[in-house]
Parts: sequence; structure tokens; C-alpha cells
Amino acid sequence: MIVAVDVGNTTVKMGLFERRQLLYRLAVPSDSRFDAEEYWSRVRKAFEPTPQGGVIEGVIMCSVVPSLTPVLSEMSVEKLGRKPIIFDASSRIGLVNRYRPPEAVGADRLANAFAVWKVYGVPAIVVDIGTAITVDAISKDAEYLGGVIAPGVEMAAEALNRKTALLPHVTLEPVKGVLGSDTVCAIRSGLTHGYAAMIAGLVKELKDELGFPKRTTTVLTGGHVGIFGSLLSELPLTVDPDLTLNGLNLIYCEMTAGARSGGA
Repeated sequence: MIVAVDVGNTTVKMGLFERRQLLYRLAVPSDSRFDAEEYWSRVRKAFEPTPQGGVIEGVIMCSVVPSLTPVLSEMSVEKLGRKPIIFDASSRIGLVNRYRPPEAVGADRLANAFAVWKVYGVPAIVVDIGTAITVDAISKDAEYLGGVIAPGVEMAAEALNRKTALLPHVTLEPVKGVLGSDTVCAIRSGLTHGYAAMIAGLVKELKDELGFPKRTTTVLTGGHVGIFGSLLSELPLTVDPDLTLNGLNLIYCEMTAGARSGGA
């Protein structure tokens, strides 16, 4: 079994894989106050016993929170008995990285691109709705070309509340129509319909700019895929909430293929 760990700004996501099958997933807060023991106390039930009695063969991790990388690496070594592979922009996986400078791109974005390449085919667009929203492009030649970064939905909701005197902080929920008849509905409309319009527009502009076919698949992942999947139904859309974890699992197989087959 392989453990994939995606360390994000808000959440640490973990997935347990048997080959390509995701058997179990969990998420805990990304908190710089937690040490290895604290993180283990929050995830240990997923590993004791390991689902289906499997043995942990390896661990792979990507992180956009540098302070948490050694903490979770320590947990992996001490509690799972495996030193994790740290996947980042310097890892060689066959996907060409055209970002500049190459090391500046988040490893989660590359993991998404790799998963799309291997599972859904390219060219493709990836929309990841996380702490930030990213819209990324992968060429037909398996090149990660870059993309767009925008503030995330929760970040926008918090900013509206903090930067204004009267607007409340609202939870993200779908609304039936664009027109808000009260303040809460108006904010929710902006956060849902407004962001959906932005994403759809960016996808169209990227396809036009890059010469991608209009029917190029867009893969949607990250938080709130249920809400935005329906709002973006006009796109040729594939929803994969576990895209990053799936990508990490595939990358692990790619990076260890020689060792597992007895090669050098």
C-alpha cells in the first residue's frame, strides 16, 4: 500500500492506495503548532490496523507549507516506518515543466497535471478550488505550461467581512439564482456564481490563447467541487476531488518503477 500526503495551506490530505485504487482518505488541519505526535494522534485510526491488513510499502508527499514538511516526514518515519519521497518541481516524472522559474510552481499543481496526463489525456485544463484557485494548462505534448492564480472562495469571504464595516462573514452555500434578495444571499451569489463565471471565462480564454480545441476536457478538483461542478456544467467537465492524491500515487509508481522491478 502507498500513502500519499498532500500538505496544503488549509488542510493536510492523506490517501491510502492499493495500486491505483484509493481505499481510504482523510483530512486534518494544516497547523504549524502541531508536532509529529499531534498529527499522528489525529490520523492513527486510519492506519491501526491498516485497511485490509495491507503493508505500507512507501509514502510520497508534496507540500506548499515548508514548515510542515519536516514534521510530517518525521511522523512518516517514526509511525509508518517509511521515509517519504518528497515530490517537488525538481522531481523527474516525464512531465515537462515550462513554468519560470521551474521551482516556483507548487508541487500540487504538478501532481494534478501529471494525473490529468495519465488518466484523462491531454491537452487539458485543471481547475483546483483550494485556499487559492488555480487554473492550469497542460499541452498535448505533456508540458505543464502554467496557469492562473486567484484568491480562494473562503479567502474572499473572509476579506469581505474583515475589510468592511457591515458585511457579515458567511458560509459557502449554493443559491438558486444570481440575484440576491438579502445581504447573505448576495454575498453567496458573488462567491458561487461570481467565481463560476470567472473560472468559466478563464478556461475559455486559456483555450483560445493556447489554441486548445473547444472540447478540451476541464478537470475540476479541490474543495467545494459539488457546488462548482453544477455551476460549471456548460464546460466539458470532469470532477475528480482526489486528483492531487491520485497524481501523487501515480508519481510514486513512476519514480520507483525501476526499484520495484529490480532495476538499477
